[in-house]
Amino acid sequence: MKHIKVIRKLILAAALLLPSLVATSQVSISSPYSIFGIGNLYGVSSQMNMAIGGASTAFRSPYFINPANPASYMAFDTNSFVFDAAFNLRTATLQTTDQSQKTRSGTISNLYFGFPVTKWWRASLGVLPYSNVGYEMQGNQVIPDVGKTVSVYKGSGGLNKAYIGSAFSPVKNLSVGINMSYLFGNIVKQRAVTFPDSGTYANTMVKSSARLSKLNFDIGLIYRKNLKEGRFMQVGLTYNPKQDVDGQAELLSYTYAYNYSSNLEQVKDTISYFKGSSSQVTLPTAFGAGFMLGSANRWFATADVNYQKWSEFRYLGDNPGLKDNLRVSLGGQFRPSPVDIGKYYERINYRAGFRFEQSYLEIQNTRINDFGLSFGVGLPMKKSKSTINIAVEMGTQGTTNNGLIKEKYVRFTIGSSLQERWFLKRRFN
Repeated sequence: MKHIKVIRKLILAAALLLPSLVATSQVSISSPYSIFGIGNLYGVSSQMNMAIGGASTAFRSPYFINPANPASYMAFDTNSFVFDAAFNLRTATLQTTDQSQKTRSGTISNLYFGFPVTKWWRASLGVLPYSNVGYEMQGNQVIPDVGKTVSVYKGSGGLNKAYIGSAFSPVKNLSVGINMSYLFGNIVKQRAVTFPDSGTYANTMVKSSARLSKLNFDIGLIYRKNLKEGRFMQVGLTYNPKQDVDGQAELLSYTYAYNYSSNLEQVKDTISYFKGSSSQVTLPTAFGAGFMLGSANRWFATADVNYQKWSEFRYLGDNPGLKDNLRVSLGGQFRPSPVDIGKYYERINYRAGFRFEQSYLEIQNTRINDFGLSFGVGLPMKKSKSTINIAVEMGTQGTTNNGLIKEKYVRFTIGSSLQERWFLKRRFN
């Protein structure tokens, strides 16, 4: 009965947090590079994986949920229930050759459940951000006989991913898994031209919005081999097929006057309104391969390579000319004590990782790369296998060469992974 009450509390907490995740995951991330495609890809499945450089393809654990490879669910204990949730805070400094600006944003980054179904079947469900759009930029220009013009670009929204997945072990040492995911969200982009020095010319706004949703699938496998002296090795593979997401687009253009005292727009005239027929966003084929080597309850090291064919991407029928994406991740964990006794600091899991990503953007013949260095700890809870997990990633995206923007960011994540043994049969009443 006690466990049923706890389950009810967790489900209630999830119901309260889910609207916040859906809403806050679409809050501006203040990255100018999210103007392209469907925005900046979130790319991290949990606070644990973020601490080890984002490596996830070969990672599996009975204490953490890793939807990046659904085969990892097979690691769940047959008598345990796992709950994983985290909050993410991101600060950044945007730099050009002569200017800089600081930004900050935060969101609930994931909400997962994992549990056994039978001795040969494990399952997981949850929700997480898939991409984020959030930018605000402006440029000034003086036109003869017209005066000063200001162009303003804004964008918000993104995609979320809700999934339910299963994992099986058809033969010894091999686990396979599949996720059925539902992608959904809104993306809004605005472009305005204003004339602050002139009362003759009307300000113009062009606003486009897209509502996207679709079921899709991804699969994975992990092969685990136990070695001598408690060591093990794991190899993981993932595959996401090219899939289409249904979309509905709207385009609105109008002229307006801006009331500076009330900070409100006063629409003067609608130039055009277009509601497009249903179209599609094509998401690319993706492959992942990973390797892990470790010693039970003491240490592990892992490496990932992930490749996405973003040249296949189409946005509501248009080809934005994106490039294929390559990400390499390296990371590991060390615990001083292999047993749950001794001094507290000896039972802490210490984590670190590195990530390099050649993104899908190429602007002015310059490839936009992303580098990240991460650190983290897993703080064990008293008399429990549960942990409080803290991770920090410091990175850079882009460059100031060729008139572009360099983004230096720090991402901080804190969350908890709760693992409780709830499915044991009582021996005594």
